[in-house]
Amino acid sequence: MIHLRLSQDQDIGGFVIENAKKGEQVKILSKASLISDQAVFYNYTEQISNIFLGRAKVPIDSVYQFLVIIHKDLSADLDINEFPVVVELRAKRDIKKGEAIGQNDIADIIRLNFPNIKIEKTDKVIYCFKVGWKFALFFDLDRRYDLEIDKMELELGALYRYLQFQYVYKVLESETQFDEMVSDGWFPFIEIIGEDYKKICEFYQNKFDFDNKMKKLIDSFDQNRIEKITKKWWKNKIFKDKQSLIEAGIKAYLQDDESGFINCIKNLSSEIEGIIRLHYLDETSKGRASFSDLKDYLINKGKAKSGFDYSLFLPAPFLKYLNDVFFVNFDLLKGDVKLSRHSSSHGVAKPEDYKKIKALQTILMLDHVYFYLS
Repeated sequence: MIHLRLSQDQDIGGFVIENAKKGEQVKILSKASLISDQAVFYNYTEQISNIFLGRAKVPIDSVYQFLVIIHKDLSADLDINEFPVVVELRAKRDIKKGEAIGQNDIADIIRLNFPNIKIEKTDKVIYCFKVGWKFALFFDLDRRYDLEIDKMELELGALYRYLQFQYVYKVLESETQFDEMVSDGWFPFIEIIGEDYKKICEFYQNKFDFDNKMKKLIDSFDQNRIEKITKKWWKNKIFKDKQSLIEAGIKAYLQDDESGFINCIKNLSSEIEGIIRLHYLDETSKGRASFSDLKDYLINKGKAKSGFDYSLFLPAPFLKYLNDVFFVNFDLLKGDVKLSRHSSSHGVAKPEDYKKIKALQTILMLDHVYFYLS
């Protein structure tokens, strides 16, 4: 690890974001989260490098992370490369101390911090780091107000999360692809974020041999995979109370035939609604709730659990999924009848819509709801 204590002869308050003549007012960017996809990233990192990294006499090509802490006396601590960084996350499964984990094990990334580096509320912070083949830059240089260290750690976690799972966010940002995938019943369900969702996104980006590729992925959710998903559910009291009912739907799916898929969807779609209603009752003591109430309750639980609309729990996009897929209404006169909780429970869904892919999506949605409510 390279650590340097630097003396400063200037106070850095931010970066000028527009041209101005002498004497004119200028706008200053004093706080930002940027990634290397953005052109301004290179402008700012070059200036930061000139001010700080040049003194360390380290080849820029060898730098994969650096942290600058500027103190109120204008001295600065510079750390380069091998300093400890802790990423706090939620896991999809039980994990033992010392066990290696990968993207497929991560349910959400919460925060990022530096355990052996003391940061004061009077400090200014610059942090640049690498994830995969891309970089991120965070800076907070306005000390007219105290540095909110907890908020900073959450923002760093959000920046790290975005780069680590950029393929998820790219689909959300590309409304056309996201809408197409949602229309087909797909969502970045927590269980499939990782290699599975990457593959699904690639299927939609390149439709060659689409059906066969999708079938192979769906068939990978065999009994062993499904049991890994469901075994955590019984830690939640309401899921546990409904275990026999839920397992009936799961067993139906594992029959791997038409009647099994029908029974799986019929069973689990009603149990999803029931689980949300019972949690709502427990927390509000209200026995009556509209579908709008239930959706709002579930989304607010997701926000409270994750802290962000666009955490990997994705509560804001999930509301769209609830409205457009799971709780979508039907219109018999117009012939607009999509498979949903409503069309299934009212007995108007088309028999040919009860497919394996829809049954799996129902299981994945139930799992997603589990993370919101547990």
